[in-house]
Amino acid sequence: MKKFFTPKRIIIGLVFIAIIALLYFHSAAFMPFILALFTAFVLEPLINLVIRIFKLKKRFPAVVIVFIMFILFLAILLYLTITRLINETIRFVERIPGYFVEITDYSEEIIIRFNETVANLPAVVIDEIEELNTSLITWATNMAQDALAMLAGWAQAIPNAVVVTIIYLIALFLFSLDLPKYKDSFFNLFHEENAKKVRYMLQRSTRFFTGFFKAQFLVSVIIFIVSYIGLMIITPKNALIMSLVIWIIDFIPFIGSIAVLAPWGLFHLISGDMELAVGLFILAGILLIIRRTVEPKVMGDQIGLPTLPTLAGLWIGLYFLGIIGLIIGPLTIIAIYSAKEAGLIKLDFKI
Repeated sequence: MKKFFTPKRIIIGLVFIAIIALLYFHSAAFMPFILALFTAFVLEPLINLVIRIFKLKKRFPAVVIVFIMFILFLAILLYLTITRLINETIRFVERIPGYFVEITDYSEEIIIRFNETVANLPAVVIDEIEELNTSLITWATNMAQDALAMLAGWAQAIPNAVVVTIIYLIALFLFSLDLPKYKDSFFNLFHEENAKKVRYMLQRSTRFFTGFFKAQFLVSVIIFIVSYIGLMIITPKNALIMSLVIWIIDFIPFIGSIAVLAPWGLFHLISGDMELAVGLFILAGILLIIRRTVEPKVMGDQIGLPTLPTLAGLWIGLYFLGIIGLIIGPLTIIAIYSAKEAGLIKLDFKI
């Protein structure tokens, strides 16, 4: 009987653990390449489809076509998002003078009523109110300073984000161009029998990614329908365009429709349109509930896992690894299932 823990396997295992630890503790440094590799695997079926449709003999033209399509998709997404943000900002700036007049009138009315109310209160109560008022002013000032510092930090991060995006796109193109070679080199590290098992696991993992994005698409369609109905009730004028923006944003993993509705509702809350703001916040809550209840079921069906393990993988991954855990959690469960099916892990013991 062959020994499983041979010196070679132990060394390979230790190297693998060291690489995982390095990626975990310094994930930010490797993130453009990790995301590029994941995206290359996601785009691989589309590249193969282009090769079959156009009957291409070389891979390069198909990679170029899919890469350009992917960049156009990102450009359209950014254009719609940024254009809407700029338009809303311009509208807000144009309304600022009117807001100041309304706030001034409202504040004067509150002060008059406040003075009338506290005129007959004991001095101790008045002192407590003044201390509370001072605390509120200090809190508001600190909040404003923190917001300005955060905005300044975002502005300073823009050049770095541009560099990271360029590195990500270049890495994605290079990974997509030579992905079959990288896969063959990886499988050559294993004996033929083990290579078949590992290949099966990777095929199962690939199905996870395609199923993951199919699930995201199906859930986002539900989100679009509910968003359109809700916005037709709340603000019919912007219903279609904003439903499309929410649909596109919600299709992106880890972001969700709340990234659109929460700032939009906050904007109208600051503007004084309380009814519209409350409606948007309620719609954001409804969409969040729909995603959290429907997503595990749809994702489980698409990636070939029962609903409960899928939900457990999502939650455990999010709890221990944050946002990226929403992919790593279910992917780990998929790896365990596929390793068991391939015979790498045997759990058929009896007590």
